[in-house]
Amino acid sequence: MPQNTTQASMPTSSDSKGLNVRPDLLPESFFYLEKGKTFNQGASEKFGSNGTVFRTTSKISSYNGKVYTICQGQIFLQPCGADNTKVNAILKPFSQPIKGLAIKYIVYRGLKKSDFFSGSNDVINGLGSTGFVDVIRKEFTALYNMMGIAEPTFTAQYIGYPTGTTQSGNDLIDDYFLKISKVDTTGSTPTEMPKKAFELPMIPRGTHLGTVDGGFGIDIVLNEGDYTVANDPNPFKLDLNFARNPDHVLNQASGANDFQKKLIRETATQFLDIAAFYGLHTQGKGKIHLNDNSILQTVDQIAAQIASFATAQTTYLYIQGNRQRSYNFYGNHSLQGSTNNMKIGTAANNLSLQQFEQGWPVKELNAQPSLVIQLTTDNNDAAAMYVKQGVLHTDTDNEDYFIRGKNLLQEAGTGIDTNFTKPITFSLSRTSGNTTVASFIQLIYEGKTLQITSETPGANPGDPVVTTSYDLKDIDDVFGLINVTPGIQTKPNTSELTYVIDQNLLLIDFENKAGGKDIATVTTKKVEDMIMKNDTESLERVTYETLLHNIRQITGSFFESRSAYLDNSNGGTIAYSDKRNNFYQPESPYFLKTEVFTDNKGNTITGLSLQVLKGGLPSKKILGISNEENLLLITRITDNHLNNPKFYFKNVSQDESEYSISIENIKYKKYSLGVLGENQAGNLSVIFPANEIFVTTIDNLVFVSDKYAKWMPILNFNDFKIITGAIWRQ
Repeated sequence: MPQNTTQASMPTSSDSKGLNVRPDLLPESFFYLEKGKTFNQGASEKFGSNGTVFRTTSKISSYNGKVYTICQGQIFLQPCGADNTKVNAILKPFSQPIKGLAIKYIVYRGLKKSDFFSGSNDVINGLGSTGFVDVIRKEFTALYNMMGIAEPTFTAQYIGYPTGTTQSGNDLIDDYFLKISKVDTTGSTPTEMPKKAFELPMIPRGTHLGTVDGGFGIDIVLNEGDYTVANDPNPFKLDLNFARNPDHVLNQASGANDFQKKLIRETATQFLDIAAFYGLHTQGKGKIHLNDNSILQTVDQIAAQIASFATAQTTYLYIQGNRQRSYNFYGNHSLQGSTNNMKIGTAANNLSLQQFEQGWPVKELNAQPSLVIQLTTDNNDAAAMYVKQGVLHTDTDNEDYFIRGKNLLQEAGTGIDTNFTKPITFSLSRTSGNTTVASFIQLIYEGKTLQITSETPGANPGDPVVTTSYDLKDIDDVFGLINVTPGIQTKPNTSELTYVIDQNLLLIDFENKAGGKDIATVTTKKVEDMIMKNDTESLERVTYETLLHNIRQITGSFFESRSAYLDNSNGGTIAYSDKRNNFYQPESPYFLKTEVFTDNKGNTITGLSLQVLKGGLPSKKILGISNEENLLLITRITDNHLNNPKFYFKNVSQDESEYSISIENIKYKKYSLGVLGENQAGNLSVIFPANEIFVTTIDNLVFVSDKYAKWMPILNFNDFKIITGAIWRQ
């Protein structure tokens, strides 16, 4: 690879069908420190693991200079520990600097407070101090000039900094970024409630945020979604206590039991090293802007800029396994009689057995010249890997960075250990002097079927416990978000309902007309809505759907291809009126078609199928139940203290390949709906409600309860028109 340009995500083979390619990342950001200013980073200050603790803050020392915003975003100021001379700044990106890498927050720890506030905790008056103060001062003055009102004192609370006791350290950071300003109307004069009486400013990329005199730290928090989980047992929270720390580490000792300690270890995957972040700019035509208006674009330039970090040559390996947990979280990938669960090394003929999650589920590889891995597998036909971040070497055959089938699994033969996948080889960015540049590789891997064991009491007192083991189906690892609370708040006194996104990717399969399986990566979405039952009554419902991120499908001239429509992946709110029927419909080009049929017991059932406006096969799965049914399952989750719950689909026929046939000759499957989650010991458990909830599917894409579907009008293609990218019923 030429060293005068950053590494592009070029094809890894000459396959004329377009295999083995991915779009360039096109990273573009601003370097957060001043050009030409030196700093130090000792081994104890670097990002990463150190025994029972994991440092999320990359600290530097002996730095005296300016600090800049890495990307455009909103800024929220907080105290810096007990040091009254410093502040922390939390930046929430508005425009993401790297395509495919969702950053939730960037936390700057240890800025000089005098750059922001006077001794009275008012924002300093006068332009030219910092670019940040210039921006907010100009906007503040312009606002009051536009309204023709005398400009009030610009106090610290207008940019989130606490000036009294209105903030609690246990408040979630999301509560402030996703807030709705609230007015107290209890008195004779309406007043804004102090905790919400501010709008966080939007600041351009490369803005001079403040200055540092000595030590300084930075955290990059990856985005899993704007929601909170009810009764989350993980001791770590993204709250103001975290935001105010001058220096943050994850400490397993803060866990009250083994499961909590395990969840703390899992949290390490939510953070990214600043050196690896900038190192990613060497992949896919990246650009790093500096404060003197120069731009770094070559591997050598970027490597030189981050050379003072102790992790400047560290490659981090993140592997997501079953149920969006880290690889081997459930212990299903370890070899029999051993804790080892992977082979790793610099070449396919030079691999060693290791345990991936030893200590923490982030593998740190220092000055690794190249990387080859083999992961354990049971060789099931759904085994697959997706390379979310990282560059595959030409030695590794893939389908647009999906690896499955013959590209993933080994054929049995002399000297072949089929407990492992084929060797997967990655290209790492290297300078002209052959030095590795910091980076990280992120994989989504489902190579072993996850087996669940349930125990039920015997039929009579004294009878032995009945143990049942069964494998999870693909659909059992799709729909979560059951008991989450959206971070985005609805406006008071409105009929707004929320929708929330889980940003973590999933691997799912779609059956195709060729008899095989198409494979896709998706995120998932939960939507609340209302549908009119009659002129005066409405029904609250909950819909779960997948949002397409990427897809690899088998195409041919004799059968339809799938829609490759990529869905919007942002949470928000929808205004529903109880005066008209504006129920949920998936976004264009999809719509739901109604099918009423009679089951083999004589019951009338309303089924729904997913259709595409201009033909083709859908690339989406949907689950719909009533809000009442959803609450029954949430109650079971709460009563049994389940963590990370997802819907479990129990086929009433016991044979997943078997269909039922309606009187109208419609093929359908019927499932009893339960929840699968981790109990307080960390083991997986399946729980069902006392009164069964049944869902049916007629296309293996849409699964709905009769309560959800029965009030749907009979919908056909001609009932719809397209308005600004959404489908509306005429």
